[in-house]
Amino acid sequence: MPSLPPSLRPMTRVVATVVAAFVLAGPAAASSLPKPVLEGDYKLQRVGAGKLSWLGQPIYDASLWTTQGRFSGYSKDEPVALSLWYRRHFSRDTLLRITDTAWKRLDEVPAERRQRWLAILRSFWSDVQPGDNVTTVVVPGQATRFYDARGFMGQIDDPDFGPAFLAIWLDSRSVVADLRVQLLGLDHSTARR
Repeated sequence: MPSLPPSLRPMTRVVATVVAAFVLAGPAAASSLPKPVLEGDYKLQRVGAGKLSWLGQPIYDASLWTTQGRFSGYSKDEPVALSLWYRRHFSRDTLLRITDTAWKRLDEVPAERRQRWLAILRSFWSDVQPGDNVTTVVVPGQATRFYDARGFMGQIDDPDFGPAFLAIWLDSRSVVADLRVQLLGLDHSTARR
C-alpha cells in the first residue's frame, strides 16, 4: 500500500482526531460510565439511555444507572447515577444558568437554597467540550458526588441536593420529558406517572 505524501500526513491526524471525537461523543457513550465511577464501589446497572437535542442539534447523550437496573424512587443507600456525555461546548456559567432555570420551572427548591447549591457547584464545575462526561452519583441520605473522566470533581453534602438535582431529568414535569421516558426505560403510555 503506498504511503501518503508528507503534505497530507498532518491532515490524516486531524481527520482521525475528528472521527475519534464523534465516536467518543456518539451513542455508545450513553451506554458507559467514566472510568472513575466504574472503579468505585457503586456496582451500577443501566436503567435507560437517550439523547437530548435542541432544534436538531445534539446536546448530550444521557444514561441513568442504579444498583438494580431500574428506578422507582430513592431507596436508602442505593446509588443512582446520571451520566451526561456532552456533544457540544457549554461554559460553566451556562450550565449553572440552565440548572437554575430548570429548578425554577419545577418550583420545588426555594431561591435561597438554589443559590447556595449553585455557589457550591460553581466551585468545581468547569466548561465542557464535546466528548466530555459529567456523572452525578446520588446516594440517598448522603452527599452527592460529581465525576468526570479524570476523577472526582466535588460534592454537595446536603442530602436533599441529589434528588432535587436529578428531578431536572426525572420529575414527571421535566422539560426534557422525552429524554425522561428513555432514562427511566418507560414507554410513552406510562411516562407521566
